[in-house]
Amino acid sequence: MKKIVSLVLACMMLLGCVSFAGAEEEKITLNVWSFTVELQQMIDKYYAPTHPNVEITYTVYPTDGGEYTSKVDNLLAASATSAEAPDVFTLEAAFVKKYVNSDWTADLMGDLGFTEEELAPAIPVMRQIGTSNVNGQLKGLSWQSTPGALMYRADLAEKYLGVTTPEEMQEKVADWDTFMETAAELNEASAGATKMIVGAGDIWNAYQYNREQGWVVDGKLVIDDALYDYLDLCKVLEEDDLSNKGTAWTETWFNGMKTDSTLCYLLPTWGLHYTLKPNCGFSTNSNMNDEELKAACEKDGGTYGLWKMVAGPVGYSWGGTWIGANAAKVAEMSDAKKAAVKDFIKFFTLDEDFLYTYAKDSGDFVGNNNVVDKILAEGGTPNPFLGGQDHYAIFAEAANLANGAIMTDYDEKINSLWSDHVTTPYSKGEKELDDCIAEFKAQVAAQFPELVVE
Repeated sequence: MKKIVSLVLACMMLLGCVSFAGAEEEKITLNVWSFTVELQQMIDKYYAPTHPNVEITYTVYPTDGGEYTSKVDNLLAASATSAEAPDVFTLEAAFVKKYVNSDWTADLMGDLGFTEEELAPAIPVMRQIGTSNVNGQLKGLSWQSTPGALMYRADLAEKYLGVTTPEEMQEKVADWDTFMETAAELNEASAGATKMIVGAGDIWNAYQYNREQGWVVDGKLVIDDALYDYLDLCKVLEEDDLSNKGTAWTETWFNGMKTDSTLCYLLPTWGLHYTLKPNCGFSTNSNMNDEELKAACEKDGGTYGLWKMVAGPVGYSWGGTWIGANAAKVAEMSDAKKAAVKDFIKFFTLDEDFLYTYAKDSGDFVGNNNVVDKILAEGGTPNPFLGGQDHYAIFAEAANLANGAIMTDYDEKINSLWSDHVTTPYSKGEKELDDCIAEFKAQVAAQFPELVVE
């Protein structure tokens, strides 16, 4: 009898040990590729502490010179399922459509099991951009939304335009015709000392959202009528001397952020935090917090606290980062690893607790309407750089207006061809419009022989 009891107890202990071991979660390793350390920092701060059983191998290849896309292309084409190949990789606005329109990215709903209920709060424009133009599959999601607004120097607007509130300023830029009238008024009132914008390129990202159709529809090049309106506007800016005739990311462009030479910048969410603020003074930089930026401007000169925001002439979006999954590796994954990939993407793009915390910590505008509404209901995010104005409320106006469906994987190159062969030579009076359009079409046909160009 004792032997039987001992045997039973031994079996029970053995079964208990097996059960206990089986209860432990499987250790999962995810290979993540990106073009910046931004997601790595978010992983370390928010994801890793709550996901101890997921180990992240993070690899960065910069976008300079196309290194990132070259690495992704070469590896996915040669050995998409190798250990080196990413399970998950990030996609930037300039090339996101290239990948979501390809077979290299997994269908987030069909392959990973995302549901419409889960996706419902995602801000539409970011979901549209992450959706394939080829088959309508959702291939990428973003943790942020990058709506654009018009940022202006409140002190200069009052001095030259008599504008004392954001509401009055919005009336001055309510549409593009009014925007141009205000540009002329400003130029005259300031005797040319302050221009409306640095250059015509400053309004391109906003203006292109006036289009009803993107560059390519059903394999055919399309020049939307709105683009001809844009050319007329650029011509007036040049001929009537209504801008500083500079271009983005140059000394002239940054100089306008710290001097009285420029009234307005049309920038998205990241443009406020990472471009305008760090360049608001003569000794400011991106490593400074608000108190340090303010102190630097008070000491050496600058514009901290003098800016305000309005929605501007049109809702638009500029930039962003999407997360996608390697379709070939997803097809071979165990159910546990596939679930981990879904959870990783879902955590950063749809988890409302994370997105709320991240938004409050960073000030970034997240891509989830439920979280945006919660922040607005709490009073928004008063911004000292904007004199206490709530930037979240202004960005929220534009977030659901932009149309991401017009984006194509040809945009980056065709945008450049349009600027080089049409906008610049036509607005400067170097060529007639018909000649510019003919040269543009010839360039598109040469670089994209698969397109119909008429």
